[in-house]
Amino acid sequence: MINYKWTKGFFSSTSELYSSEKKIGELKKEAFSTTFYGMINESHYKFMKKGLFDSGMDIIDLKSKNIIGRITFNSWNAKTQILLDNEKFEWKSDSCWNNKWSILEDNKKLMEFKKSGLSDGYIKATTTNDLLLITGLLSINYYQKVAAFIIIMTSIIINS
Repeated sequence: MINYKWTKGFFSSTSELYSSEKKIGELKKEAFSTTFYGMINESHYKFMKKGLFDSGMDIIDLKSKNIIGRITFNSWNAKTQILLDNEKFEWKSDSCWNNKWSILEDNKKLMEFKKSGLSDGYIKATTTNDLLLITGLLSINYYQKVAAFIIIMTSIIINS
């Protein structure tokens, strides 16, 4: 089992990933955009939506400039399909409290994410797939933004 930790300031657009107290990566949202940039162990990626109504993101290797994967979000049930180099993975929420998530391949749990504060958490992994780690953090970020939007819109409607 491999253990990681992530941190993100409450108003920050950057999540940092640590292994044994050493920073190994980060995920940063581009301001006023749906584009994210990820870096882990010397590899750099761009996560980009194709259009406003696109329910997913292409994963681009910034070194080769090639699309190497795709993330498809399902906002209705907090599940994400991840396609990396023709391998399929599923990211899903494991808690109604939005504080535990996992990544599976063929129903086998590869990574378990658990929130430990407002925006920090721990990851337990049985694989060393760096891109899957960053993609898991991106999925958490995406669904937390969706939840925040729903709460804000509900509050506005109730108070109108």
